[in-house]
Amino acid sequence: MPMGFWRTRSHRLRARRSDSPRAPSAPRPWLLVGVAALAAGAALIGAPGCKRGSSPPAPAAPVPSLRIYALGGAAGAIEPCGCVKDMLGGVDHAAAFLSQQRKSGVGSLLVGAGPMLFADPTIPPAQRTQALFKADTMARSLKDLGLVAWAPGANDWALGEAELARLRTESGAALLAGNLSGATAGARAAQVVEVGGHKVGLVGVSLPDVRGAGVEGIQVQSAEEALRAGHAQVTAEGADLVVALVAAHRGTALRLAESARGYQLVVVGKGYDQGEANDPPFPPSVIGDALVVQAPNHLQGVGVVDLYVRDGSYRFADGSGLALEEERSSLDRRIEELEARLSEWQRNGASSEEIEARRKDLAELRARRARLAEPSQPTAGSYFRYELVQVRESLGADAQVAKRLEAYYKRVNEHNREAFADAKPPPVPEGQSGYVGVEQCSTCHEAARKFWDGTPHAQAYVTLEREHKQFNLDCVSCHVTGYDKPGGSTVTHVEGLEAVQCENCHGPGSRHVANPTDKTLIRRVPDQGMCASACHHPPHVADDWQVSDAWPKILGPGHGR
Repeated sequence: MPMGFWRTRSHRLRARRSDSPRAPSAPRPWLLVGVAALAAGAALIGAPGCKRGSSPPAPAAPVPSLRIYALGGAAGAIEPCGCVKDMLGGVDHAAAFLSQQRKSGVGSLLVGAGPMLFADPTIPPAQRTQALFKADTMARSLKDLGLVAWAPGANDWALGEAELARLRTESGAALLAGNLSGATAGARAAQVVEVGGHKVGLVGVSLPDVRGAGVEGIQVQSAEEALRAGHAQVTAEGADLVVALVAAHRGTALRLAESARGYQLVVVGKGYDQGEANDPPFPPSVIGDALVVQAPNHLQGVGVVDLYVRDGSYRFADGSGLALEEERSSLDRRIEELEARLSEWQRNGASSEEIEARRKDLAELRARRARLAEPSQPTAGSYFRYELVQVRESLGADAQVAKRLEAYYKRVNEHNREAFADAKPPPVPEGQSGYVGVEQCSTCHEAARKFWDGTPHAQAYVTLEREHKQFNLDCVSCHVTGYDKPGGSTVTHVEGLEAVQCENCHGPGSRHVANPTDKTLIRRVPDQGMCASACHHPPHVADDWQVSDAWPKILGPGHGR
C-alpha cells in the first residue's frame, strides 16, 4: 500500500471513529501504516507451500534511500491532557514510534521547526518553576527521539537565553537560525550531516515575532538572504540535498519556499505558539522543486518523508499523488459529514426511507473515493513519498521516556505542594455566595448525590492523585470545584471541594444552604455551554465531542430525571 497523508481535519476525525460515531477506536491502518514494514517489503500473497492456482507473490515494496522525520513544534506538550481515550500526542508514544521505525535499517534523521520547549512565549512568575521542569523533561526526551536540529520559535526563549542554551545542550540537537543575531543561545546558520551515505545540508531560519513584538536581545535579519547563504554554505561543504527548517507564520514560510531555490525539502513550523489549542493537519505541497511539509503542533503527528534516489539524482518527483489529494480531501469531508448526519437521523428517529436514501448517497461517495487511483511509483528518476503519522497510544510507549514523565509529575507535585501551600482563594464579596461542598448539598439532595457518586465527575480528583498530578498547575483546575474563585479552591486548598461537584454547574451554594426556599440563590438548570467553555473543549476532548451527546450521561434519579 502506498503511503498516505493527512490533508484535512475530517481525516483526523475519521481515524478516531468506529462504527459508533462517538466511540474511540484505533486509527485507520492507512494513516498509521508501518513505514518499517514498507521498507522491509510487503507481505507475500501465497507463501511457500501454497496450492497451485493461488496468487503469485506481491512485489517487494521499494526501500527508501533516506528517510527524514519532521516535527512542527512540540511547544512543551509532553503528553495530551483530556478525558477521552487515545488522544493525539505524547512524547513517549513518539519515541516508541521512532525507535521502532529505526529498526528498519533505513538511514534517517529527525528535524523540526517552531518552538519545542515551552507552551507560551511568556510565562507568569508563579508558573516558571513548573514550566522549567517540563522543559527539562521535553529537552531530554527530544534527545531520546534523536532530534538532530530545529529552528527555534519565540517560546524557546521564554525563560531567557541562558536557559535555552542549557536546554539545547540537554536535547543534543543544534539550533539553526542563520537570520538571527544577538542572544541566540548559540544558534548557527547551517550544518551538514551524513545519513545512510548521503550528505544532508540543514539550514534554519526563524521569525520569532509575537503579534509584532520580537524577542528581547534578538535581532532579526532577512530570512530569504539567510536561506540563500545557508544553501551556498552547505553546498560548498558537499551536501547532496538541502533541507530548510523555517520557524515562521505559514504564509511567510510558503513565500520563502518560493523565493529560496535549491531546496529539496522545506520543514515548516511556527514563529511562536500560544495556548493549548491543537493545529489541524496541514496539507503538503510542492513549490518549485521543493516538497513543503508541516506537522501539526504539540506532537500530534510526525511527518515522514521517504526519498528514493535513482541514478545519483537528488531532484525528486512526486510519488505521493499530491495532485489528486484535493479531490480525495473533498470526498472525505463529505463522507465524514454524511456519516455524522446519518447517525444523528438514526438517533432522532428519522423514517426508514430517508435513512436508506442517505445510506445510498454515502455508498456512492465511498465508491467515488475508492475509484481515485492511489499514487504509483514513478517509472524513472528519483521521487519522494510523504506521510503524516498520528502520535497515539496505539504506537506504544518508550519505557525510558515514560519513566521520565512520571518523575516529572512527582517532581512538580513535591514542589507545588510547598510552593503553593499558602495560596488561598479570593474572599467572598459581601452579599455573594461561597462554596460549601457536596456534603452540604447531600443533606437535602440525597438521590442526586447517590447518582453523582457513580459518575466520572466524582472520581476526577482521584485520577489526579493516582498519577501524581493533583498539585499540577496544568491539571488541577478541571478536577476540583470552584478553582480560584471567591470562597472556592486553589492548587493546595481543596478540602471538601475535590472532584467536579454540584457547585461547578449550579454555582456556589452558601446562600442557598442558608435559605433553601429561595430558588433564585442557586442555578437550578445549568447552561450546557459552560461544559465546553470551562473544561470540555479541544484539545481536552475530541474535535467532534458535543455537549448534547454527553448531557444525558450526567442526568439521573434526583438529578434532572
